[in-house]
Amino acid sequence: MKVVRGGLLFVLALLAAAAPAAAGAPVPSPEAILKDYVLSQRPWSDVELRDLSLDARPPAELPRRISVRKGLPGKTVFAMEYGNGAVVTATADVEAFEEIVVTSRRLSRDRSLGEDDVYLARTEIGRVPQGALRDPEAAVGKVLNRSVGANVPLLSRHLAGSKVVKRGRKVTLVAESGGVRIAAAGETREDARVDDSVRTVNLASKKIVTGILVDENTVRVDY
Repeated sequence: MKVVRGGLLFVLALLAAAAPAAAGAPVPSPEAILKDYVLSQRPWSDVELRDLSLDARPPAELPRRISVRKGLPGKTVFAMEYGNGAVVTATADVEAFEEIVVTSRRLSRDRSLGEDDVYLARTEIGRVPQGALRDPEAAVGKVLNRSVGANVPLLSRHLAGSKVVKRGRKVTLVAESGGVRIAAAGETREDARVDDSVRTVNLASKKIVTGILVDENTVRVDY
């Protein structure tokens, strides 16, 4: 549902040049337009735009195209292009959030987790730990392999049965950016569990890279 909500204004913006808005139809604020654009381009649950400034007054229509000149998240510069050829530059501090699973109370080792043992907490992406769970259903019914305090992010490695991938396993290194996907053969250089950070070696370049173990055969690395 988030993808549909996050992309609605962006899709309307692409259609604006071909189908102008009806006379008198309200145009969302620049902040709302940019927030919706960011949510359509990033897998975040929510964003906040602070200290938004524009270098010119935008036309009373949706932009035909939006691009990011630098930033995101953090100090970000957007370019909003309109059907009449005008380009408005917008600058804002963008803070991004994800919802992660957090413990509702102190939980002891060997406890089978129930629905009331966890909840979703809105967390700034810079504070989301590696291996954090995003779906409570991934935790309910699972058994803890260690004690965990109250209001603590629940990680995949806290759950008994999380599969360990051993050092030396052949994996596929995957990098994605702007719709481009690159894959390469790699090998793990340490033991790790799914959703953990793991050091690997690109077998073609012999370069050591660190990524996230998506599953026992795949590691996602930065582009």
